[in-house]
Amino acid sequence: MTQNSMDGNVQGPSVQAGSIHGPVVFNGAADRGGPGLVSLAAPVERLVYEVHGRDELVGAVVDQVRSGRSCTVLHGAGGYGKTTAALRVVESVAADTEVWWVDASSEESVRDGLREVALRAGASAEEVRQAWEGQASAPDLLWRQLNRRTARWLLVFDNADDTRILGAGQPVSDGTGWLRAPGSGAVLVTSRDAGSWGRSARLHAVGQLPDPDGARMLLDRAPAAGSVEQAEELSRRLGGLPLALHSAGRYLAVAGKTPALPGLELPRDFDGYRAALDDRWPEVTDLPGHQEREILSRTWELSLDLLAERGQPLARQLLRLLSHFAAAPIPQEVLHAEVLAESPLFDGLTVHHLALLISALESVGLVQTGVEGQEVPVLRLHPVVREANLNQGDAAESSGYAELCEQLLVTCAGDIDQIDHITWSRWIALLPHCLRAVELATTGDGDEEDQPRFSDITWLCELSADFCCWAGLYGLAHDLFLTALSRRRATADDRDAGTLSTRLNLAGVLRVRGALAEAEAEYRVVLAAHREVLGERHPDILMTRHNLALVLLERGALAEAEAECRVVLAARREVFGERHPHTLATRNNLALMMRERGEFDEAETELRSVLDLHRKVLGEDHPDTLVTEKDLNDLLSRRNQD
Repeated sequence: MTQNSMDGNVQGPSVQAGSIHGPVVFNGAADRGGPGLVSLAAPVERLVYEVHGRDELVGAVVDQVRSGRSCTVLHGAGGYGKTTAALRVVESVAADTEVWWVDASSEESVRDGLREVALRAGASAEEVRQAWEGQASAPDLLWRQLNRRTARWLLVFDNADDTRILGAGQPVSDGTGWLRAPGSGAVLVTSRDAGSWGRSARLHAVGQLPDPDGARMLLDRAPAAGSVEQAEELSRRLGGLPLALHSAGRYLAVAGKTPALPGLELPRDFDGYRAALDDRWPEVTDLPGHQEREILSRTWELSLDLLAERGQPLARQLLRLLSHFAAAPIPQEVLHAEVLAESPLFDGLTVHHLALLISALESVGLVQTGVEGQEVPVLRLHPVVREANLNQGDAAESSGYAELCEQLLVTCAGDIDQIDHITWSRWIALLPHCLRAVELATTGDGDEEDQPRFSDITWLCELSADFCCWAGLYGLAHDLFLTALSRRRATADDRDAGTLSTRLNLAGVLRVRGALAEAEAEYRVVLAAHREVLGERHPDILMTRHNLALVLLERGALAEAEAECRVVLAARREVFGERHPHTLATRNNLALMMRERGEFDEAETELRSVLDLHRKVLGEDHPDTLVTEKDLNDLLSRRNQD
């Protein structure tokens, strides 16, 4: 692994890159108005069919949204169509209401989504950065901005099944966390939880569909599968569960187009499907929740049987594999056919066969294809489908799928550049799955004896941390680098090159987060270790001393910082030459030290010289050029004020 390090000029959250060997935070993301890492668009493209049986519910919620200052909760069991109803509400109000859709299924997705909401609601980038770094209350900032808005808005929390997440550490009914009674605008929540919401919330149960509406759902998807009466009978047998009805309808649409070959006995109409449900499984108990889960399981197992009959038996394994990724849209590019083909689960799979498997799963409604954020092709699983398939099979089988997920993620992450902002949308889609893989590997029994796998997860952890640095997600980067450092120390000593590289990156994140004493300590440890094996003019030592000088400058030790900087500058001129980005980065930092001493003329002369060389060597739009230009403008503004 290439040694990673941060080499740059820091002012607050801003870092100017010299030469890039790994993560370098520049312009602090917040200085650009926020990284735009999370899409807040409601996934209305999921409304492929008419929404039946929800007109009264949707109308009531739309009225509450338009009246403002309302918090509405749509609650019901998994598979009842809460999200679909919420999307129908959004579709009804979108023309005159700004809508922000936040995935509330995890702490990370809520935190990241609401960061974007705060920015869109008018909070400054610096306010958001400080609040999300823990220097102020993020929920207070969010709601202060929301309640200042006069235009109509709607904030949707989808899949908020764990109310503790929206409570931000307190009971959600207290109204002090992420969810509060709005002073303007409206909030809409979908959740399996029918309680705990507080007196200000208006609750609407999302229950089973009446038989006529369930029949219309079936006929929308499989219009040639039988009569209205037969569709009503099947709807009744499926308990009016929208997800089960959708799955059954999609199944029959596919089965109806399958050639009627001798020996191929498939349910092809509503009556046949109902008979298959009764014949293949015993009746279930009447325990709450159990019956619904069993009905849903039956519907998609029938669909998987159908795909197997049609020559796609691997569809079942692919659905199990997809269920082992995080509960987030899965980037299609993560599914490398070459990696899958090496697994016994998908022995010899070709990319063409993989494409057919995805299409087959989509044809029966078990996955949905689409795009996420900035046009990243993804696969989506309904949470109930994922949850049930995740728990299929024994522990050894589940471990095999989890390990295959890790291999796919490592392969995919290694192909995506963390530095180029054009690739960030791909990283954004991949990150939740990387975090899940790292978490599972870290909280499991440990893989130290499986050295390749242990190293792969460590590398994936560091790649994810690198991206978080570039994207301005410093808190997450800090945690990931700490995890990576712990894993490296489990297999190598503190002087190992990989361990030192990780400590350098950790020090850089500590510096950007303002933990200067800890950052200085890390840099000094790395510097001492490097001096044992490297010469004083080695690029790694110069880089570490360069960064140490920045920390000293920010801590107010100006004389010591300048002494370090001048030593590094002399060595870099000798090793790299006058026009090298490393040399220019050190000259830039020395100019900032001149500025701190009040030597504005000398600092201006130096910055203008560095800026001229940056433009010639790197170009007008390179991050180093832009940061030096910003430093010069800041200097001129500060001198004019003085």
